[in-house]
Amino acid sequence: MSAAPRSRKQTTLAVAGVAALLAGSLAFAPAAIGYAAPPKHPAAEVHRPSPVPDRIILTPTTTPSSSQKVTWRAEADAEFAQAEILEAPRALGAVAPAPGAVTKVKAVSSTPVNTTLGYASTYHTVEFTGLKPATRYTYRVGDGTNWSEWNDFTTAAADLQPFSFIYYGDAQNHLDSAVPRVFRQAFAERPQAKLIVNAGDLIDSANSEEQWGQWYKASGFIDSQVNNLSIPGNHEYSGGLSAFWRPQFPYPDNGPGNPELRQTVYYVDYQGVRFIGLDSNHQGNATLMAAQTSWLEGVLKDNPNKWTVATFHHPVYSTTGTRDNPRVRDQWGPLLEKYGVDLVLQGHDHSYGRGNLAEARKSTTVHNGVAYVVSVSGGKMYGLNNGQNWTGNGAEVVSSSQNTQLYQLIDVEADQIRFEARYANGEHHDGFVIRKNAAGERTVNELRTPENTVGEQVSVDKTTVERRGQLTATAYGYDPDEQVTVYLRPATEQKHGRPGGDGIRVGEVRADELGRVSHTFRLPAPVKKDSTYVVYLSSANQKITSPVITVTK
Repeated sequence: MSAAPRSRKQTTLAVAGVAALLAGSLAFAPAAIGYAAPPKHPAAEVHRPSPVPDRIILTPTTTPSSSQKVTWRAEADAEFAQAEILEAPRALGAVAPAPGAVTKVKAVSSTPVNTTLGYASTYHTVEFTGLKPATRYTYRVGDGTNWSEWNDFTTAAADLQPFSFIYYGDAQNHLDSAVPRVFRQAFAERPQAKLIVNAGDLIDSANSEEQWGQWYKASGFIDSQVNNLSIPGNHEYSGGLSAFWRPQFPYPDNGPGNPELRQTVYYVDYQGVRFIGLDSNHQGNATLMAAQTSWLEGVLKDNPNKWTVATFHHPVYSTTGTRDNPRVRDQWGPLLEKYGVDLVLQGHDHSYGRGNLAEARKSTTVHNGVAYVVSVSGGKMYGLNNGQNWTGNGAEVVSSSQNTQLYQLIDVEADQIRFEARYANGEHHDGFVIRKNAAGERTVNELRTPENTVGEQVSVDKTTVERRGQLTATAYGYDPDEQVTVYLRPATEQKHGRPGGDGIRVGEVRADELGRVSHTFRLPAPVKKDSTYVVYLSSANQKITSPVITVTK
């Protein structure tokens, strides 16, 4: 005889009771039985090298459209360290590459680094040459028997073509916990990025095998397919440059020529952008600073690229504490401004700050100077200093943030660079667009918001004008070729609002390639003597006005 079916209430209570019992067992069983917590897995085992390659990273050459360097770590004799490369096939695995498609390349260097964990880590580098521009390749590295997985990269185009890159301030701390989500979120939003720029302090202890291992693990496979462009911070130095730096970052040796600056000061031309790396850790060494300053002027003066990005660790304008870098500011700052560097990407201050020289301000939302940025990607934070280091040196802070981890997404096009800083959770923090014309003129425009596209942002050449006099109004912040209607509106109606209209229409004008407009007009007949007006500019993106204009005789 079968049992009587349970009621819904009985069944619910039974399931709840079992769930509570299981939950209680999971929560309290180890303590009740007397189990100890699991031991921490030793760092020496976590990061121990093997014959199987790891820490695979791309570094750019001076000819990124036709060559590529790849570095990796593995227990392999130099004579066997090698790579294989072919144009990216549609399939691998069961599908063998066509005969002759795969090229073997021997490692050009193998360098062991004795580490803090009691063993050596050996880094191997290959350089692929004779590649085609803007072409996707597949490669693997190893010793001929023990191979990495197949990875892909795409060579640079031979000229200025749109691309994206990512910029990080200091990672340094909490590399195994807080940093990975930043690196992975940035890549998720720009998987097509061609470069990653690190502005120093990648790790906290210059020669820590454990920390370098954590840094590589934080980004996982990303480094094997996106070029890395890093410069050292103060934490990459400890009685000299980190023993890891040159073996794992074989950057171009095209710096000033001083042995101490080799592969920490260099430049790379990539698809219309000159990336310049400087080593600001030598501020106390007059010889090395002078060498960098002279070299910097040379690579800025003789620069065939439309865009220029400089990166170094210690900021021109510090954002935190009482920090100040007068040698950086006095020696490099004037050159950055003189030669129109577009972006200066920095670290060190464990906070976010973005600004420019105050004299470059053109309107509420636009300037035409260098954009200086300080950022942080890791979990170590410093408090802001209210901008004293900026304002005390003729600059202004446009955006700042503290106690936040950030990453920066930069999109390069022929006529503009779009920059956006986002928090670790993907939320927007700050952003701007740099526009530049063929003559080298530039505007730096805040990303639009409902708040910054209204208000008093039109400038006029005079605020007192005769009744039939001439007036010139100028404004910024438009899209190139955006159509703008110019009105003269009574100031009393501007103050109280006028639903019936915009005022007296006095012209139509289109924004130029930098997003600026300028319109000269004669005051129309209806304008009255001893009255006040404002110039009102109306377009699809902005509704902005001028200061009050008084009409005289």
